[in-house]
Amino acid sequence: MDSVSKFDLTIEELAILESEMLKKRKNKEAAWGLWAGLSFFGAHRFYTENYRYASIMLLTSMVPIIAIIIILSTVEFYYGFIQFLLGLFIFLLCGSVVWSWIDAFFLNRRISDYNESCENQALQNIISRRK
Repeated sequence: MDSVSKFDLTIEELAILESEMLKKRKNKEAAWGLWAGLSFFGAHRFYTENYRYASIMLLTSMVPIIAIIIILSTVEFYYGFIQFLLGLFIFLLCGSVVWSWIDAFFLNRRISDYNESCENQALQNIISRRK
């Protein structure tokens, strides 16, 4: 494919590009808000349309939370296996929280990459309409 930059576009095409980017662009402030409130559920990853990792983050948070609630509300603790399961689910939940904190270091880059990818795709669509 041809390498295309914004400098090669007409004013009308630049307006089309800007309108497309207004629709598709992701906001860093919104992503940070989602991370601050719902980070270990993967909300910031759903926002950046990274559905596979977002689903894994959601599962690694929700399954241990639900299991811990069930264990604490229904089971006697003197069984060794139940204590093991409780420890395992607490470990998984802590791992999910640590994962979300590590994820914070890459959030700005992920948003920038997503926006750049959307812009390149819009540029290619505009160029393909020219021909």
